[in-house]
Amino acid sequence: MKKMHQIKLYGMASPNVRKITIMLAELAQPYDFHHVNVFRGEQFTSEFSQLNPNNKVPILEYDAEGSRSKVVIFESAAILIHLAEQFGQFLPTAEPQRSNVLQWLMIQACNMGPMMGQLNHFSFAARQDNDYAFARYQREANRLYQLLDAQLAHAPYLAGEEISIADIATYPWSLYLERHGFERDQFQHLCEWQQRMSHRPAVVKGMQAVEQTEAIDATAFASASPHDRDRFFGLT
Repeated sequence: MKKMHQIKLYGMASPNVRKITIMLAELAQPYDFHHVNVFRGEQFTSEFSQLNPNNKVPILEYDAEGSRSKVVIFESAAILIHLAEQFGQFLPTAEPQRSNVLQWLMIQACNMGPMMGQLNHFSFAARQDNDYAFARYQREANRLYQLLDAQLAHAPYLAGEEISIADIATYPWSLYLERHGFERDQFQHLCEWQQRMSHRPAVVKGMQAVEQTEAIDATAFASASPHDRDRFFGLT
């Protein structure tokens, strides 16, 4: 395992960024947090695009031992896999345990993130005159919450008896449950898992790491111009 030096995390107060702050806390790795004001278009600067051509956060950057160049990784699931492999934690090396973790990680990255992100948009940013879109994504969110609840009825964590990067990735997104209009008593096993996760000191630390940034982001969004919002939502 190569040592990681001068870790820098580019982000904002989003679930995808919280995945990484939780993971770094679990690994007890210090890092510098660089806030990206996405509501002012900082993710579209040429400097940022060189780090991530997809113009999204989070981005992890660090100096690797024995290397003269910086390592730069974008996409939250890819960052989690990279960190897990670098430190030998939260991702088993043996099969079928490894594939089991990865498939539940992909459930989050390929299903929960996109579908619930769309529900957030049509719930909180563009609810008016969008009944079809709202209903579609709410149904899909319900299906995914039910999927997680059913899986967690059989084991304390998504991939079995031990916490993994699948749980770290899913936890921040699962916290939208009530904001999405669902009752906690409908998802007993999911909520019990949330409690287990929330009691981990590293999860608490990772969630708290972006609390100040959350207030900054909320203010920036509230004061964003119509052009800023259209740019953020990809309408221009």
